Amino acid sequence: MIDQRKRIFAASQWVTDLALTTASFFLAYRFRLLFEVEGHTLMSFRIYLWILAIILPTWAILLPAFQVYSEPALPPWRQILRLSKAIGFAGLVMAALQYFIRQDASNRLVAVFTLVINYILLVSYRLVLLKVKKHGALDVRHVAVIGSGPAAHEFSQTIENHRAWGLKLVGVFKQEEVRSLLEAGGVDELILVAGRESLNEFTDTFLLCEELGVTARVVLNFFPHSIARMELHELEGFPLLSFSTTPTNEALMFVRRILDVILSSVMLGLAGPLIMLPTAILIKLTSRGPVLFQQQRCGLNGRVFTMYKFRSMVNNAEQQRFELEALNEMDGPVFKFSSDPRVTVIGRLIRRFSLDEFPQFFNVLRGDMSLVGPRPPLPQEVARYKRWQRRRLSMKPGITCLWQISGRNEVSFEDWMKLDLTYIDNWSLLLDLKILLKTVPAVLLGRGAK
Repeated sequence: MIDQRKRIFAASQWVTDLALTTASFFLAYRFRLLFEVEGHTLMSFRIYLWILAIILPTWAILLPAFQVYSEPALPPWRQILRLSKAIGFAGLVMAALQYFIRQDASNRLVAVFTLVINYILLVSYRLVLLKVKKHGALDVRHVAVIGSGPAAHEFSQTIENHRAWGLKLVGVFKQEEVRSLLEAGGVDELILVAGRESLNEFTDTFLLCEELGVTARVVLNFFPHSIARMELHELEGFPLLSFSTTPTNEALMFVRRILDVILSSVMLGLAGPLIMLPTAILIKLTSRGPVLFQQQRCGLNGRVFTMYKFRSMVNNAEQQRFELEALNEMDGPVFKFSSDPRVTVIGRLIRRFSLDEFPQFFNVLRGDMSLVGPRPPLPQEVARYKRWQRRRLSMKPGITCLWQISGRNEVSFEDWMKLDLTYIDNWSLLLDLKILLKTVPAVLLGRGAK
């Protein structure tokens, strides 16, 4: 109910914002006619359509990424602040692209006017929308809550907090008041807040709702959960109640996979001749053994896969590890030793700048890994995990992660695990983008590498 209205309202806002953005471009062109720039002649608006071709897809991606449409119940100033951040960042992207494409002064003025007019229109649209919702001009669903005790009153408050979606609370009623309430009319939806033991008592209520055409819903708070998100699905007529602590939006996960494939292909295409080939030659010339190191790692939900790295140690490093266990500098089940004698001269260099990780782009293409996600552990490390730490395996492992940009080996094992869980609980495409951008300086500076 609330989620459906949220999606519909968000989609309509998104479409309206893009329509207003298009209108801003044409208004900006007309406004530019009022200003003369010496040595620059304003040409037909068709010449400037490339600006619109940059703006529309940029806005279409960044406005949802900055959660402009996610929480309409926020105070107006918070909504406008999110919009301002999105428009500001989108403006920087547009300015950068325009700098590399064309630098004509008249082009820049059209772009600047578009940004200013667009911001004014989008803010004004939201202020008008707030007034419209406040005065009840939108379609309103009248909702009655049936139940008693704290749970019923807590849920009724939730309905009150979502008036922005067009929900109006009729009141909280007891079971014996249902028939007179429904027969009096004016109720669109009836929501039952009850324990699972008392559901059978409401059979007649459901039948009455069906007879009168009133939508009946049940609050499913029967099973305890603290961090899992609850969703209701249907499979061939069978209702499925789902609890998940990982992202369940298949569309966003599909976009993530597409970005993984595209960016990995680009990196391999660029890094092959410039980075990977020279690195492979140096490894082969300076130490015995294969160029690539293959190791069994735990992936999504513990499934084992073969991970690839450039070999940075002597060929029999795995056998020598047991002799060095007492020198481990990390707490927890992982092994790290800053003066590890198994690391070769070239290996120390490529480790410092994470060049040894480049072959993992092949793992990303195969689908074993993602660009961003918790680092894949060894099976013997997972065997020593505490139960709460195993949840870090619930998302596909990645080449980089929050741990990678937070100091890597300078972070304790427990804090590392907490960083991974923080990533999973707050995952978004925008978070992945931020981590990727912060990975570049972390790698170039060799921060936390050993």
